[in-house]
Amino acid sequence: MQASDIKKVLIIGSGTMGRHIGLQNALYGCDVVFYDINEEILQKALTHIGKIAAGLVRGGYITEEMAQAARARISMTTDMAAAAADVNLVSESVPENIELKKKVWGEFSKYLPKDAILTTNTSTLLPSMFAESSGDPARFLAWHFAMPVFLLNIVDVMPHPGTDPAITEIMIEHSRRVGQTPIYIAKEWPKYVYNEMFVSLLAAAQRLVVNDVASVEDIDRAWMVIMEMPRGPFGIMDNVGLDTCLAVTKEAVAADPNYPYGKEIIAMFQAKVDANERGRKTGKGFYTYPNPTYEQPGFVDRVYPKYKK
Repeated sequence: MQASDIKKVLIIGSGTMGRHIGLQNALYGCDVVFYDINEEILQKALTHIGKIAAGLVRGGYITEEMAQAARARISMTTDMAAAAADVNLVSESVPENIELKKKVWGEFSKYLPKDAILTTNTSTLLPSMFAESSGDPARFLAWHFAMPVFLLNIVDVMPHPGTDPAITEIMIEHSRRVGQTPIYIAKEWPKYVYNEMFVSLLAAAQRLVVNDVASVEDIDRAWMVIMEMPRGPFGIMDNVGLDTCLAVTKEAVAADPNYPYGKEIIAMFQAKVDANERGRKTGKGFYTYPNPTYEQPGFVDRVYPKYKK
């Protein structure tokens, strides 16, 4: 099998990450089938995919014709057997729960073609933790994307010790085929490359807030001005999804009972999730959307060269 043989891609889980990954593959010529547990979730995903594509058209990254062609390549189903039929590549993006991932892979392993490449988009778990559940550990590895996928076109390709090296090479090449820059991770590493740095930033911001050291807004201002960034840690968390942040933190605390202020951070996220304040996708998180205050004039006071000739 070669990368060029990947014609049909299955996306297991039609949440935010799955939607972006599926659209990316469809934009670059692959047929894409989404699987999820009910039609309502899938229809919501399809609507959001249209909005993602429309945003790329407005930004001049793709044409309307490209968006329509990608949409025509996308299908949706709640039937596992139908979803798995004739696929060459699988990308799983179910929530960051090891038992759930094992369950989903165990169920799908009964239907997937024997030559399909099996990938997980997990951002915190190691592929070796549930490779056996996939039914074919040699064809299983992590394929982890950044958000938004089209614009932040970095993807981690991380095999586990049992992954066939030829499969890893195919996924490195396929990543390039779909407009991504592959970051090959030579050994399993819990937080990958970017996330090793990124998670440390978010954890520091979380500790500052739960200890009442500074406000969400001031923490974000400090990061935005000094690092010249468009949003701060809490704006970033809203875009990731506070339910995802909660799941990631719970996994981290379970792995390390001495995780600094873990209980307090979990309580902060749990309160947000219970109030359906999950970030940008629900219209409210640490900020209110679609026009968060960190995007408004005056949130930060940047210095510009006034007298440059």
